[in-house]
Amino acid sequence: MKFTFRDLIRHSDQKAEGYSRALQAARVRAAYQRSYFAPALFSLIPVATDLIDSMAVDAQWRLYYNEVWVARHTVEENATLLIHEVGHLVRDHEARKKSAGITDHRRWNTAGDCEINDDLHAEGLPLPGDPPLPSKYGLASGDTAEIYYKQLPAPPRADRRQGADESGHDGQDCGSGAHGERRFWELPANDERDGGTPGVDRLKAELVRREVARRIDEISPYAGEVSPAWRLWARATLAPKVDYLATIRHVVRRALRESTLGRYDRTYRRPHRRQACYGEFLMPSFQQPRPRPGFLIDTSSSMEDSQLARALAELAGLTRQLGHGADVVVACCDAAVRDVRKVFGAGQVELYGGGGTDLDVGLRAFIERTHDPIDLLVIVSDCHTTWSNDVPPFPVITIRVGDGAPPPWGNRRGNTVISIEDRRG
Repeated sequence: MKFTFRDLIRHSDQKAEGYSRALQAARVRAAYQRSYFAPALFSLIPVATDLIDSMAVDAQWRLYYNEVWVARHTVEENATLLIHEVGHLVRDHEARKKSAGITDHRRWNTAGDCEINDDLHAEGLPLPGDPPLPSKYGLASGDTAEIYYKQLPAPPRADRRQGADESGHDGQDCGSGAHGERRFWELPANDERDGGTPGVDRLKAELVRREVARRIDEISPYAGEVSPAWRLWARATLAPKVDYLATIRHVVRRALRESTLGRYDRTYRRPHRRQACYGEFLMPSFQQPRPRPGFLIDTSSSMEDSQLARALAELAGLTRQLGHGADVVVACCDAAVRDVRKVFGAGQVELYGGGGTDLDVGLRAFIERTHDPIDLLVIVSDCHTTWSNDVPPFPVITIRVGDGAPPPWGNRRGNTVISIEDRRG
């Protein structure tokens, strides 16, 4: 027997396929309103329970719903709440909470709700009840859950103790799929018993996320209902995840090898391989010289502490690549060059600066260096500076840790630019 969408709404008190017809109608309505969420909506595994007030999801993509609550609300309201719960799973709020080291799951749940609800509210979708919105707390819309978590007021101690009570009737508790804390009304993570309700594994969940991101990316230029936040999320999800540390190591290793290719120095530290032919006349042997790298750190006021820490980490990695006894010429530069010295490790570097930015001064300091000239230069900067159009006489690896413009010659004549930018989740 076939049902039209109107029939699903009319017979919402019936059941089909093990869950209420009202929930089925809401899921069809949600997929019709936001087609790009369809793969996630139809991956949900419905579980009816009266231990919660409305809807919630667990980390295994099981949707818990109260049949009485669903029957009392309109199809549009139920569809919007379904999109809300799917938003927790698609945005992977559980994993983001763990990676951020957050322990207050109630405040994180509210922060995740704000991240989702501001888009739903702007799109005109009806959320039932009094949902958490950024404006309700005096916050701006369009930020991430991590930012909202820091800006939301911490609950009093009494509320924290109440949050520890597994009452299951907290209106803002969206389940472990939103905050990673398993609730007492949730099924076991691996419910493989007879008649059980197995969930969605992490591999399939990631595939569903990428499919949703692909659909958003495809229709974004043509669909006005896709919010900028979801477009940004889709681009970040589909962007290839590159191990920039491995990339830096490979580029530096290749540049150091090529900078000394074909160069040999004479040494008397070991005998010539044909010394026996020369008798008492000592002949020097030949060895490939060790490369002399330089390291230019941008210490201007635009560089944050995390970016400076990354610069020191890259310096430590460079010294490890060169091995024991190798020295690196390091210079700090804001609007002037400061503290040029040879170092054997990142712990010997003292960062001076805090003014404006002019990295051309630092480049000239290495170019005009007559004593112990360098073979390779590594620059760590947010690139908020002006660059000269003259290409340096040695290879330059620019590690860009901000959103400034790289040098115009950054990827020419053996030079390389490696961008490390933080993306919004």
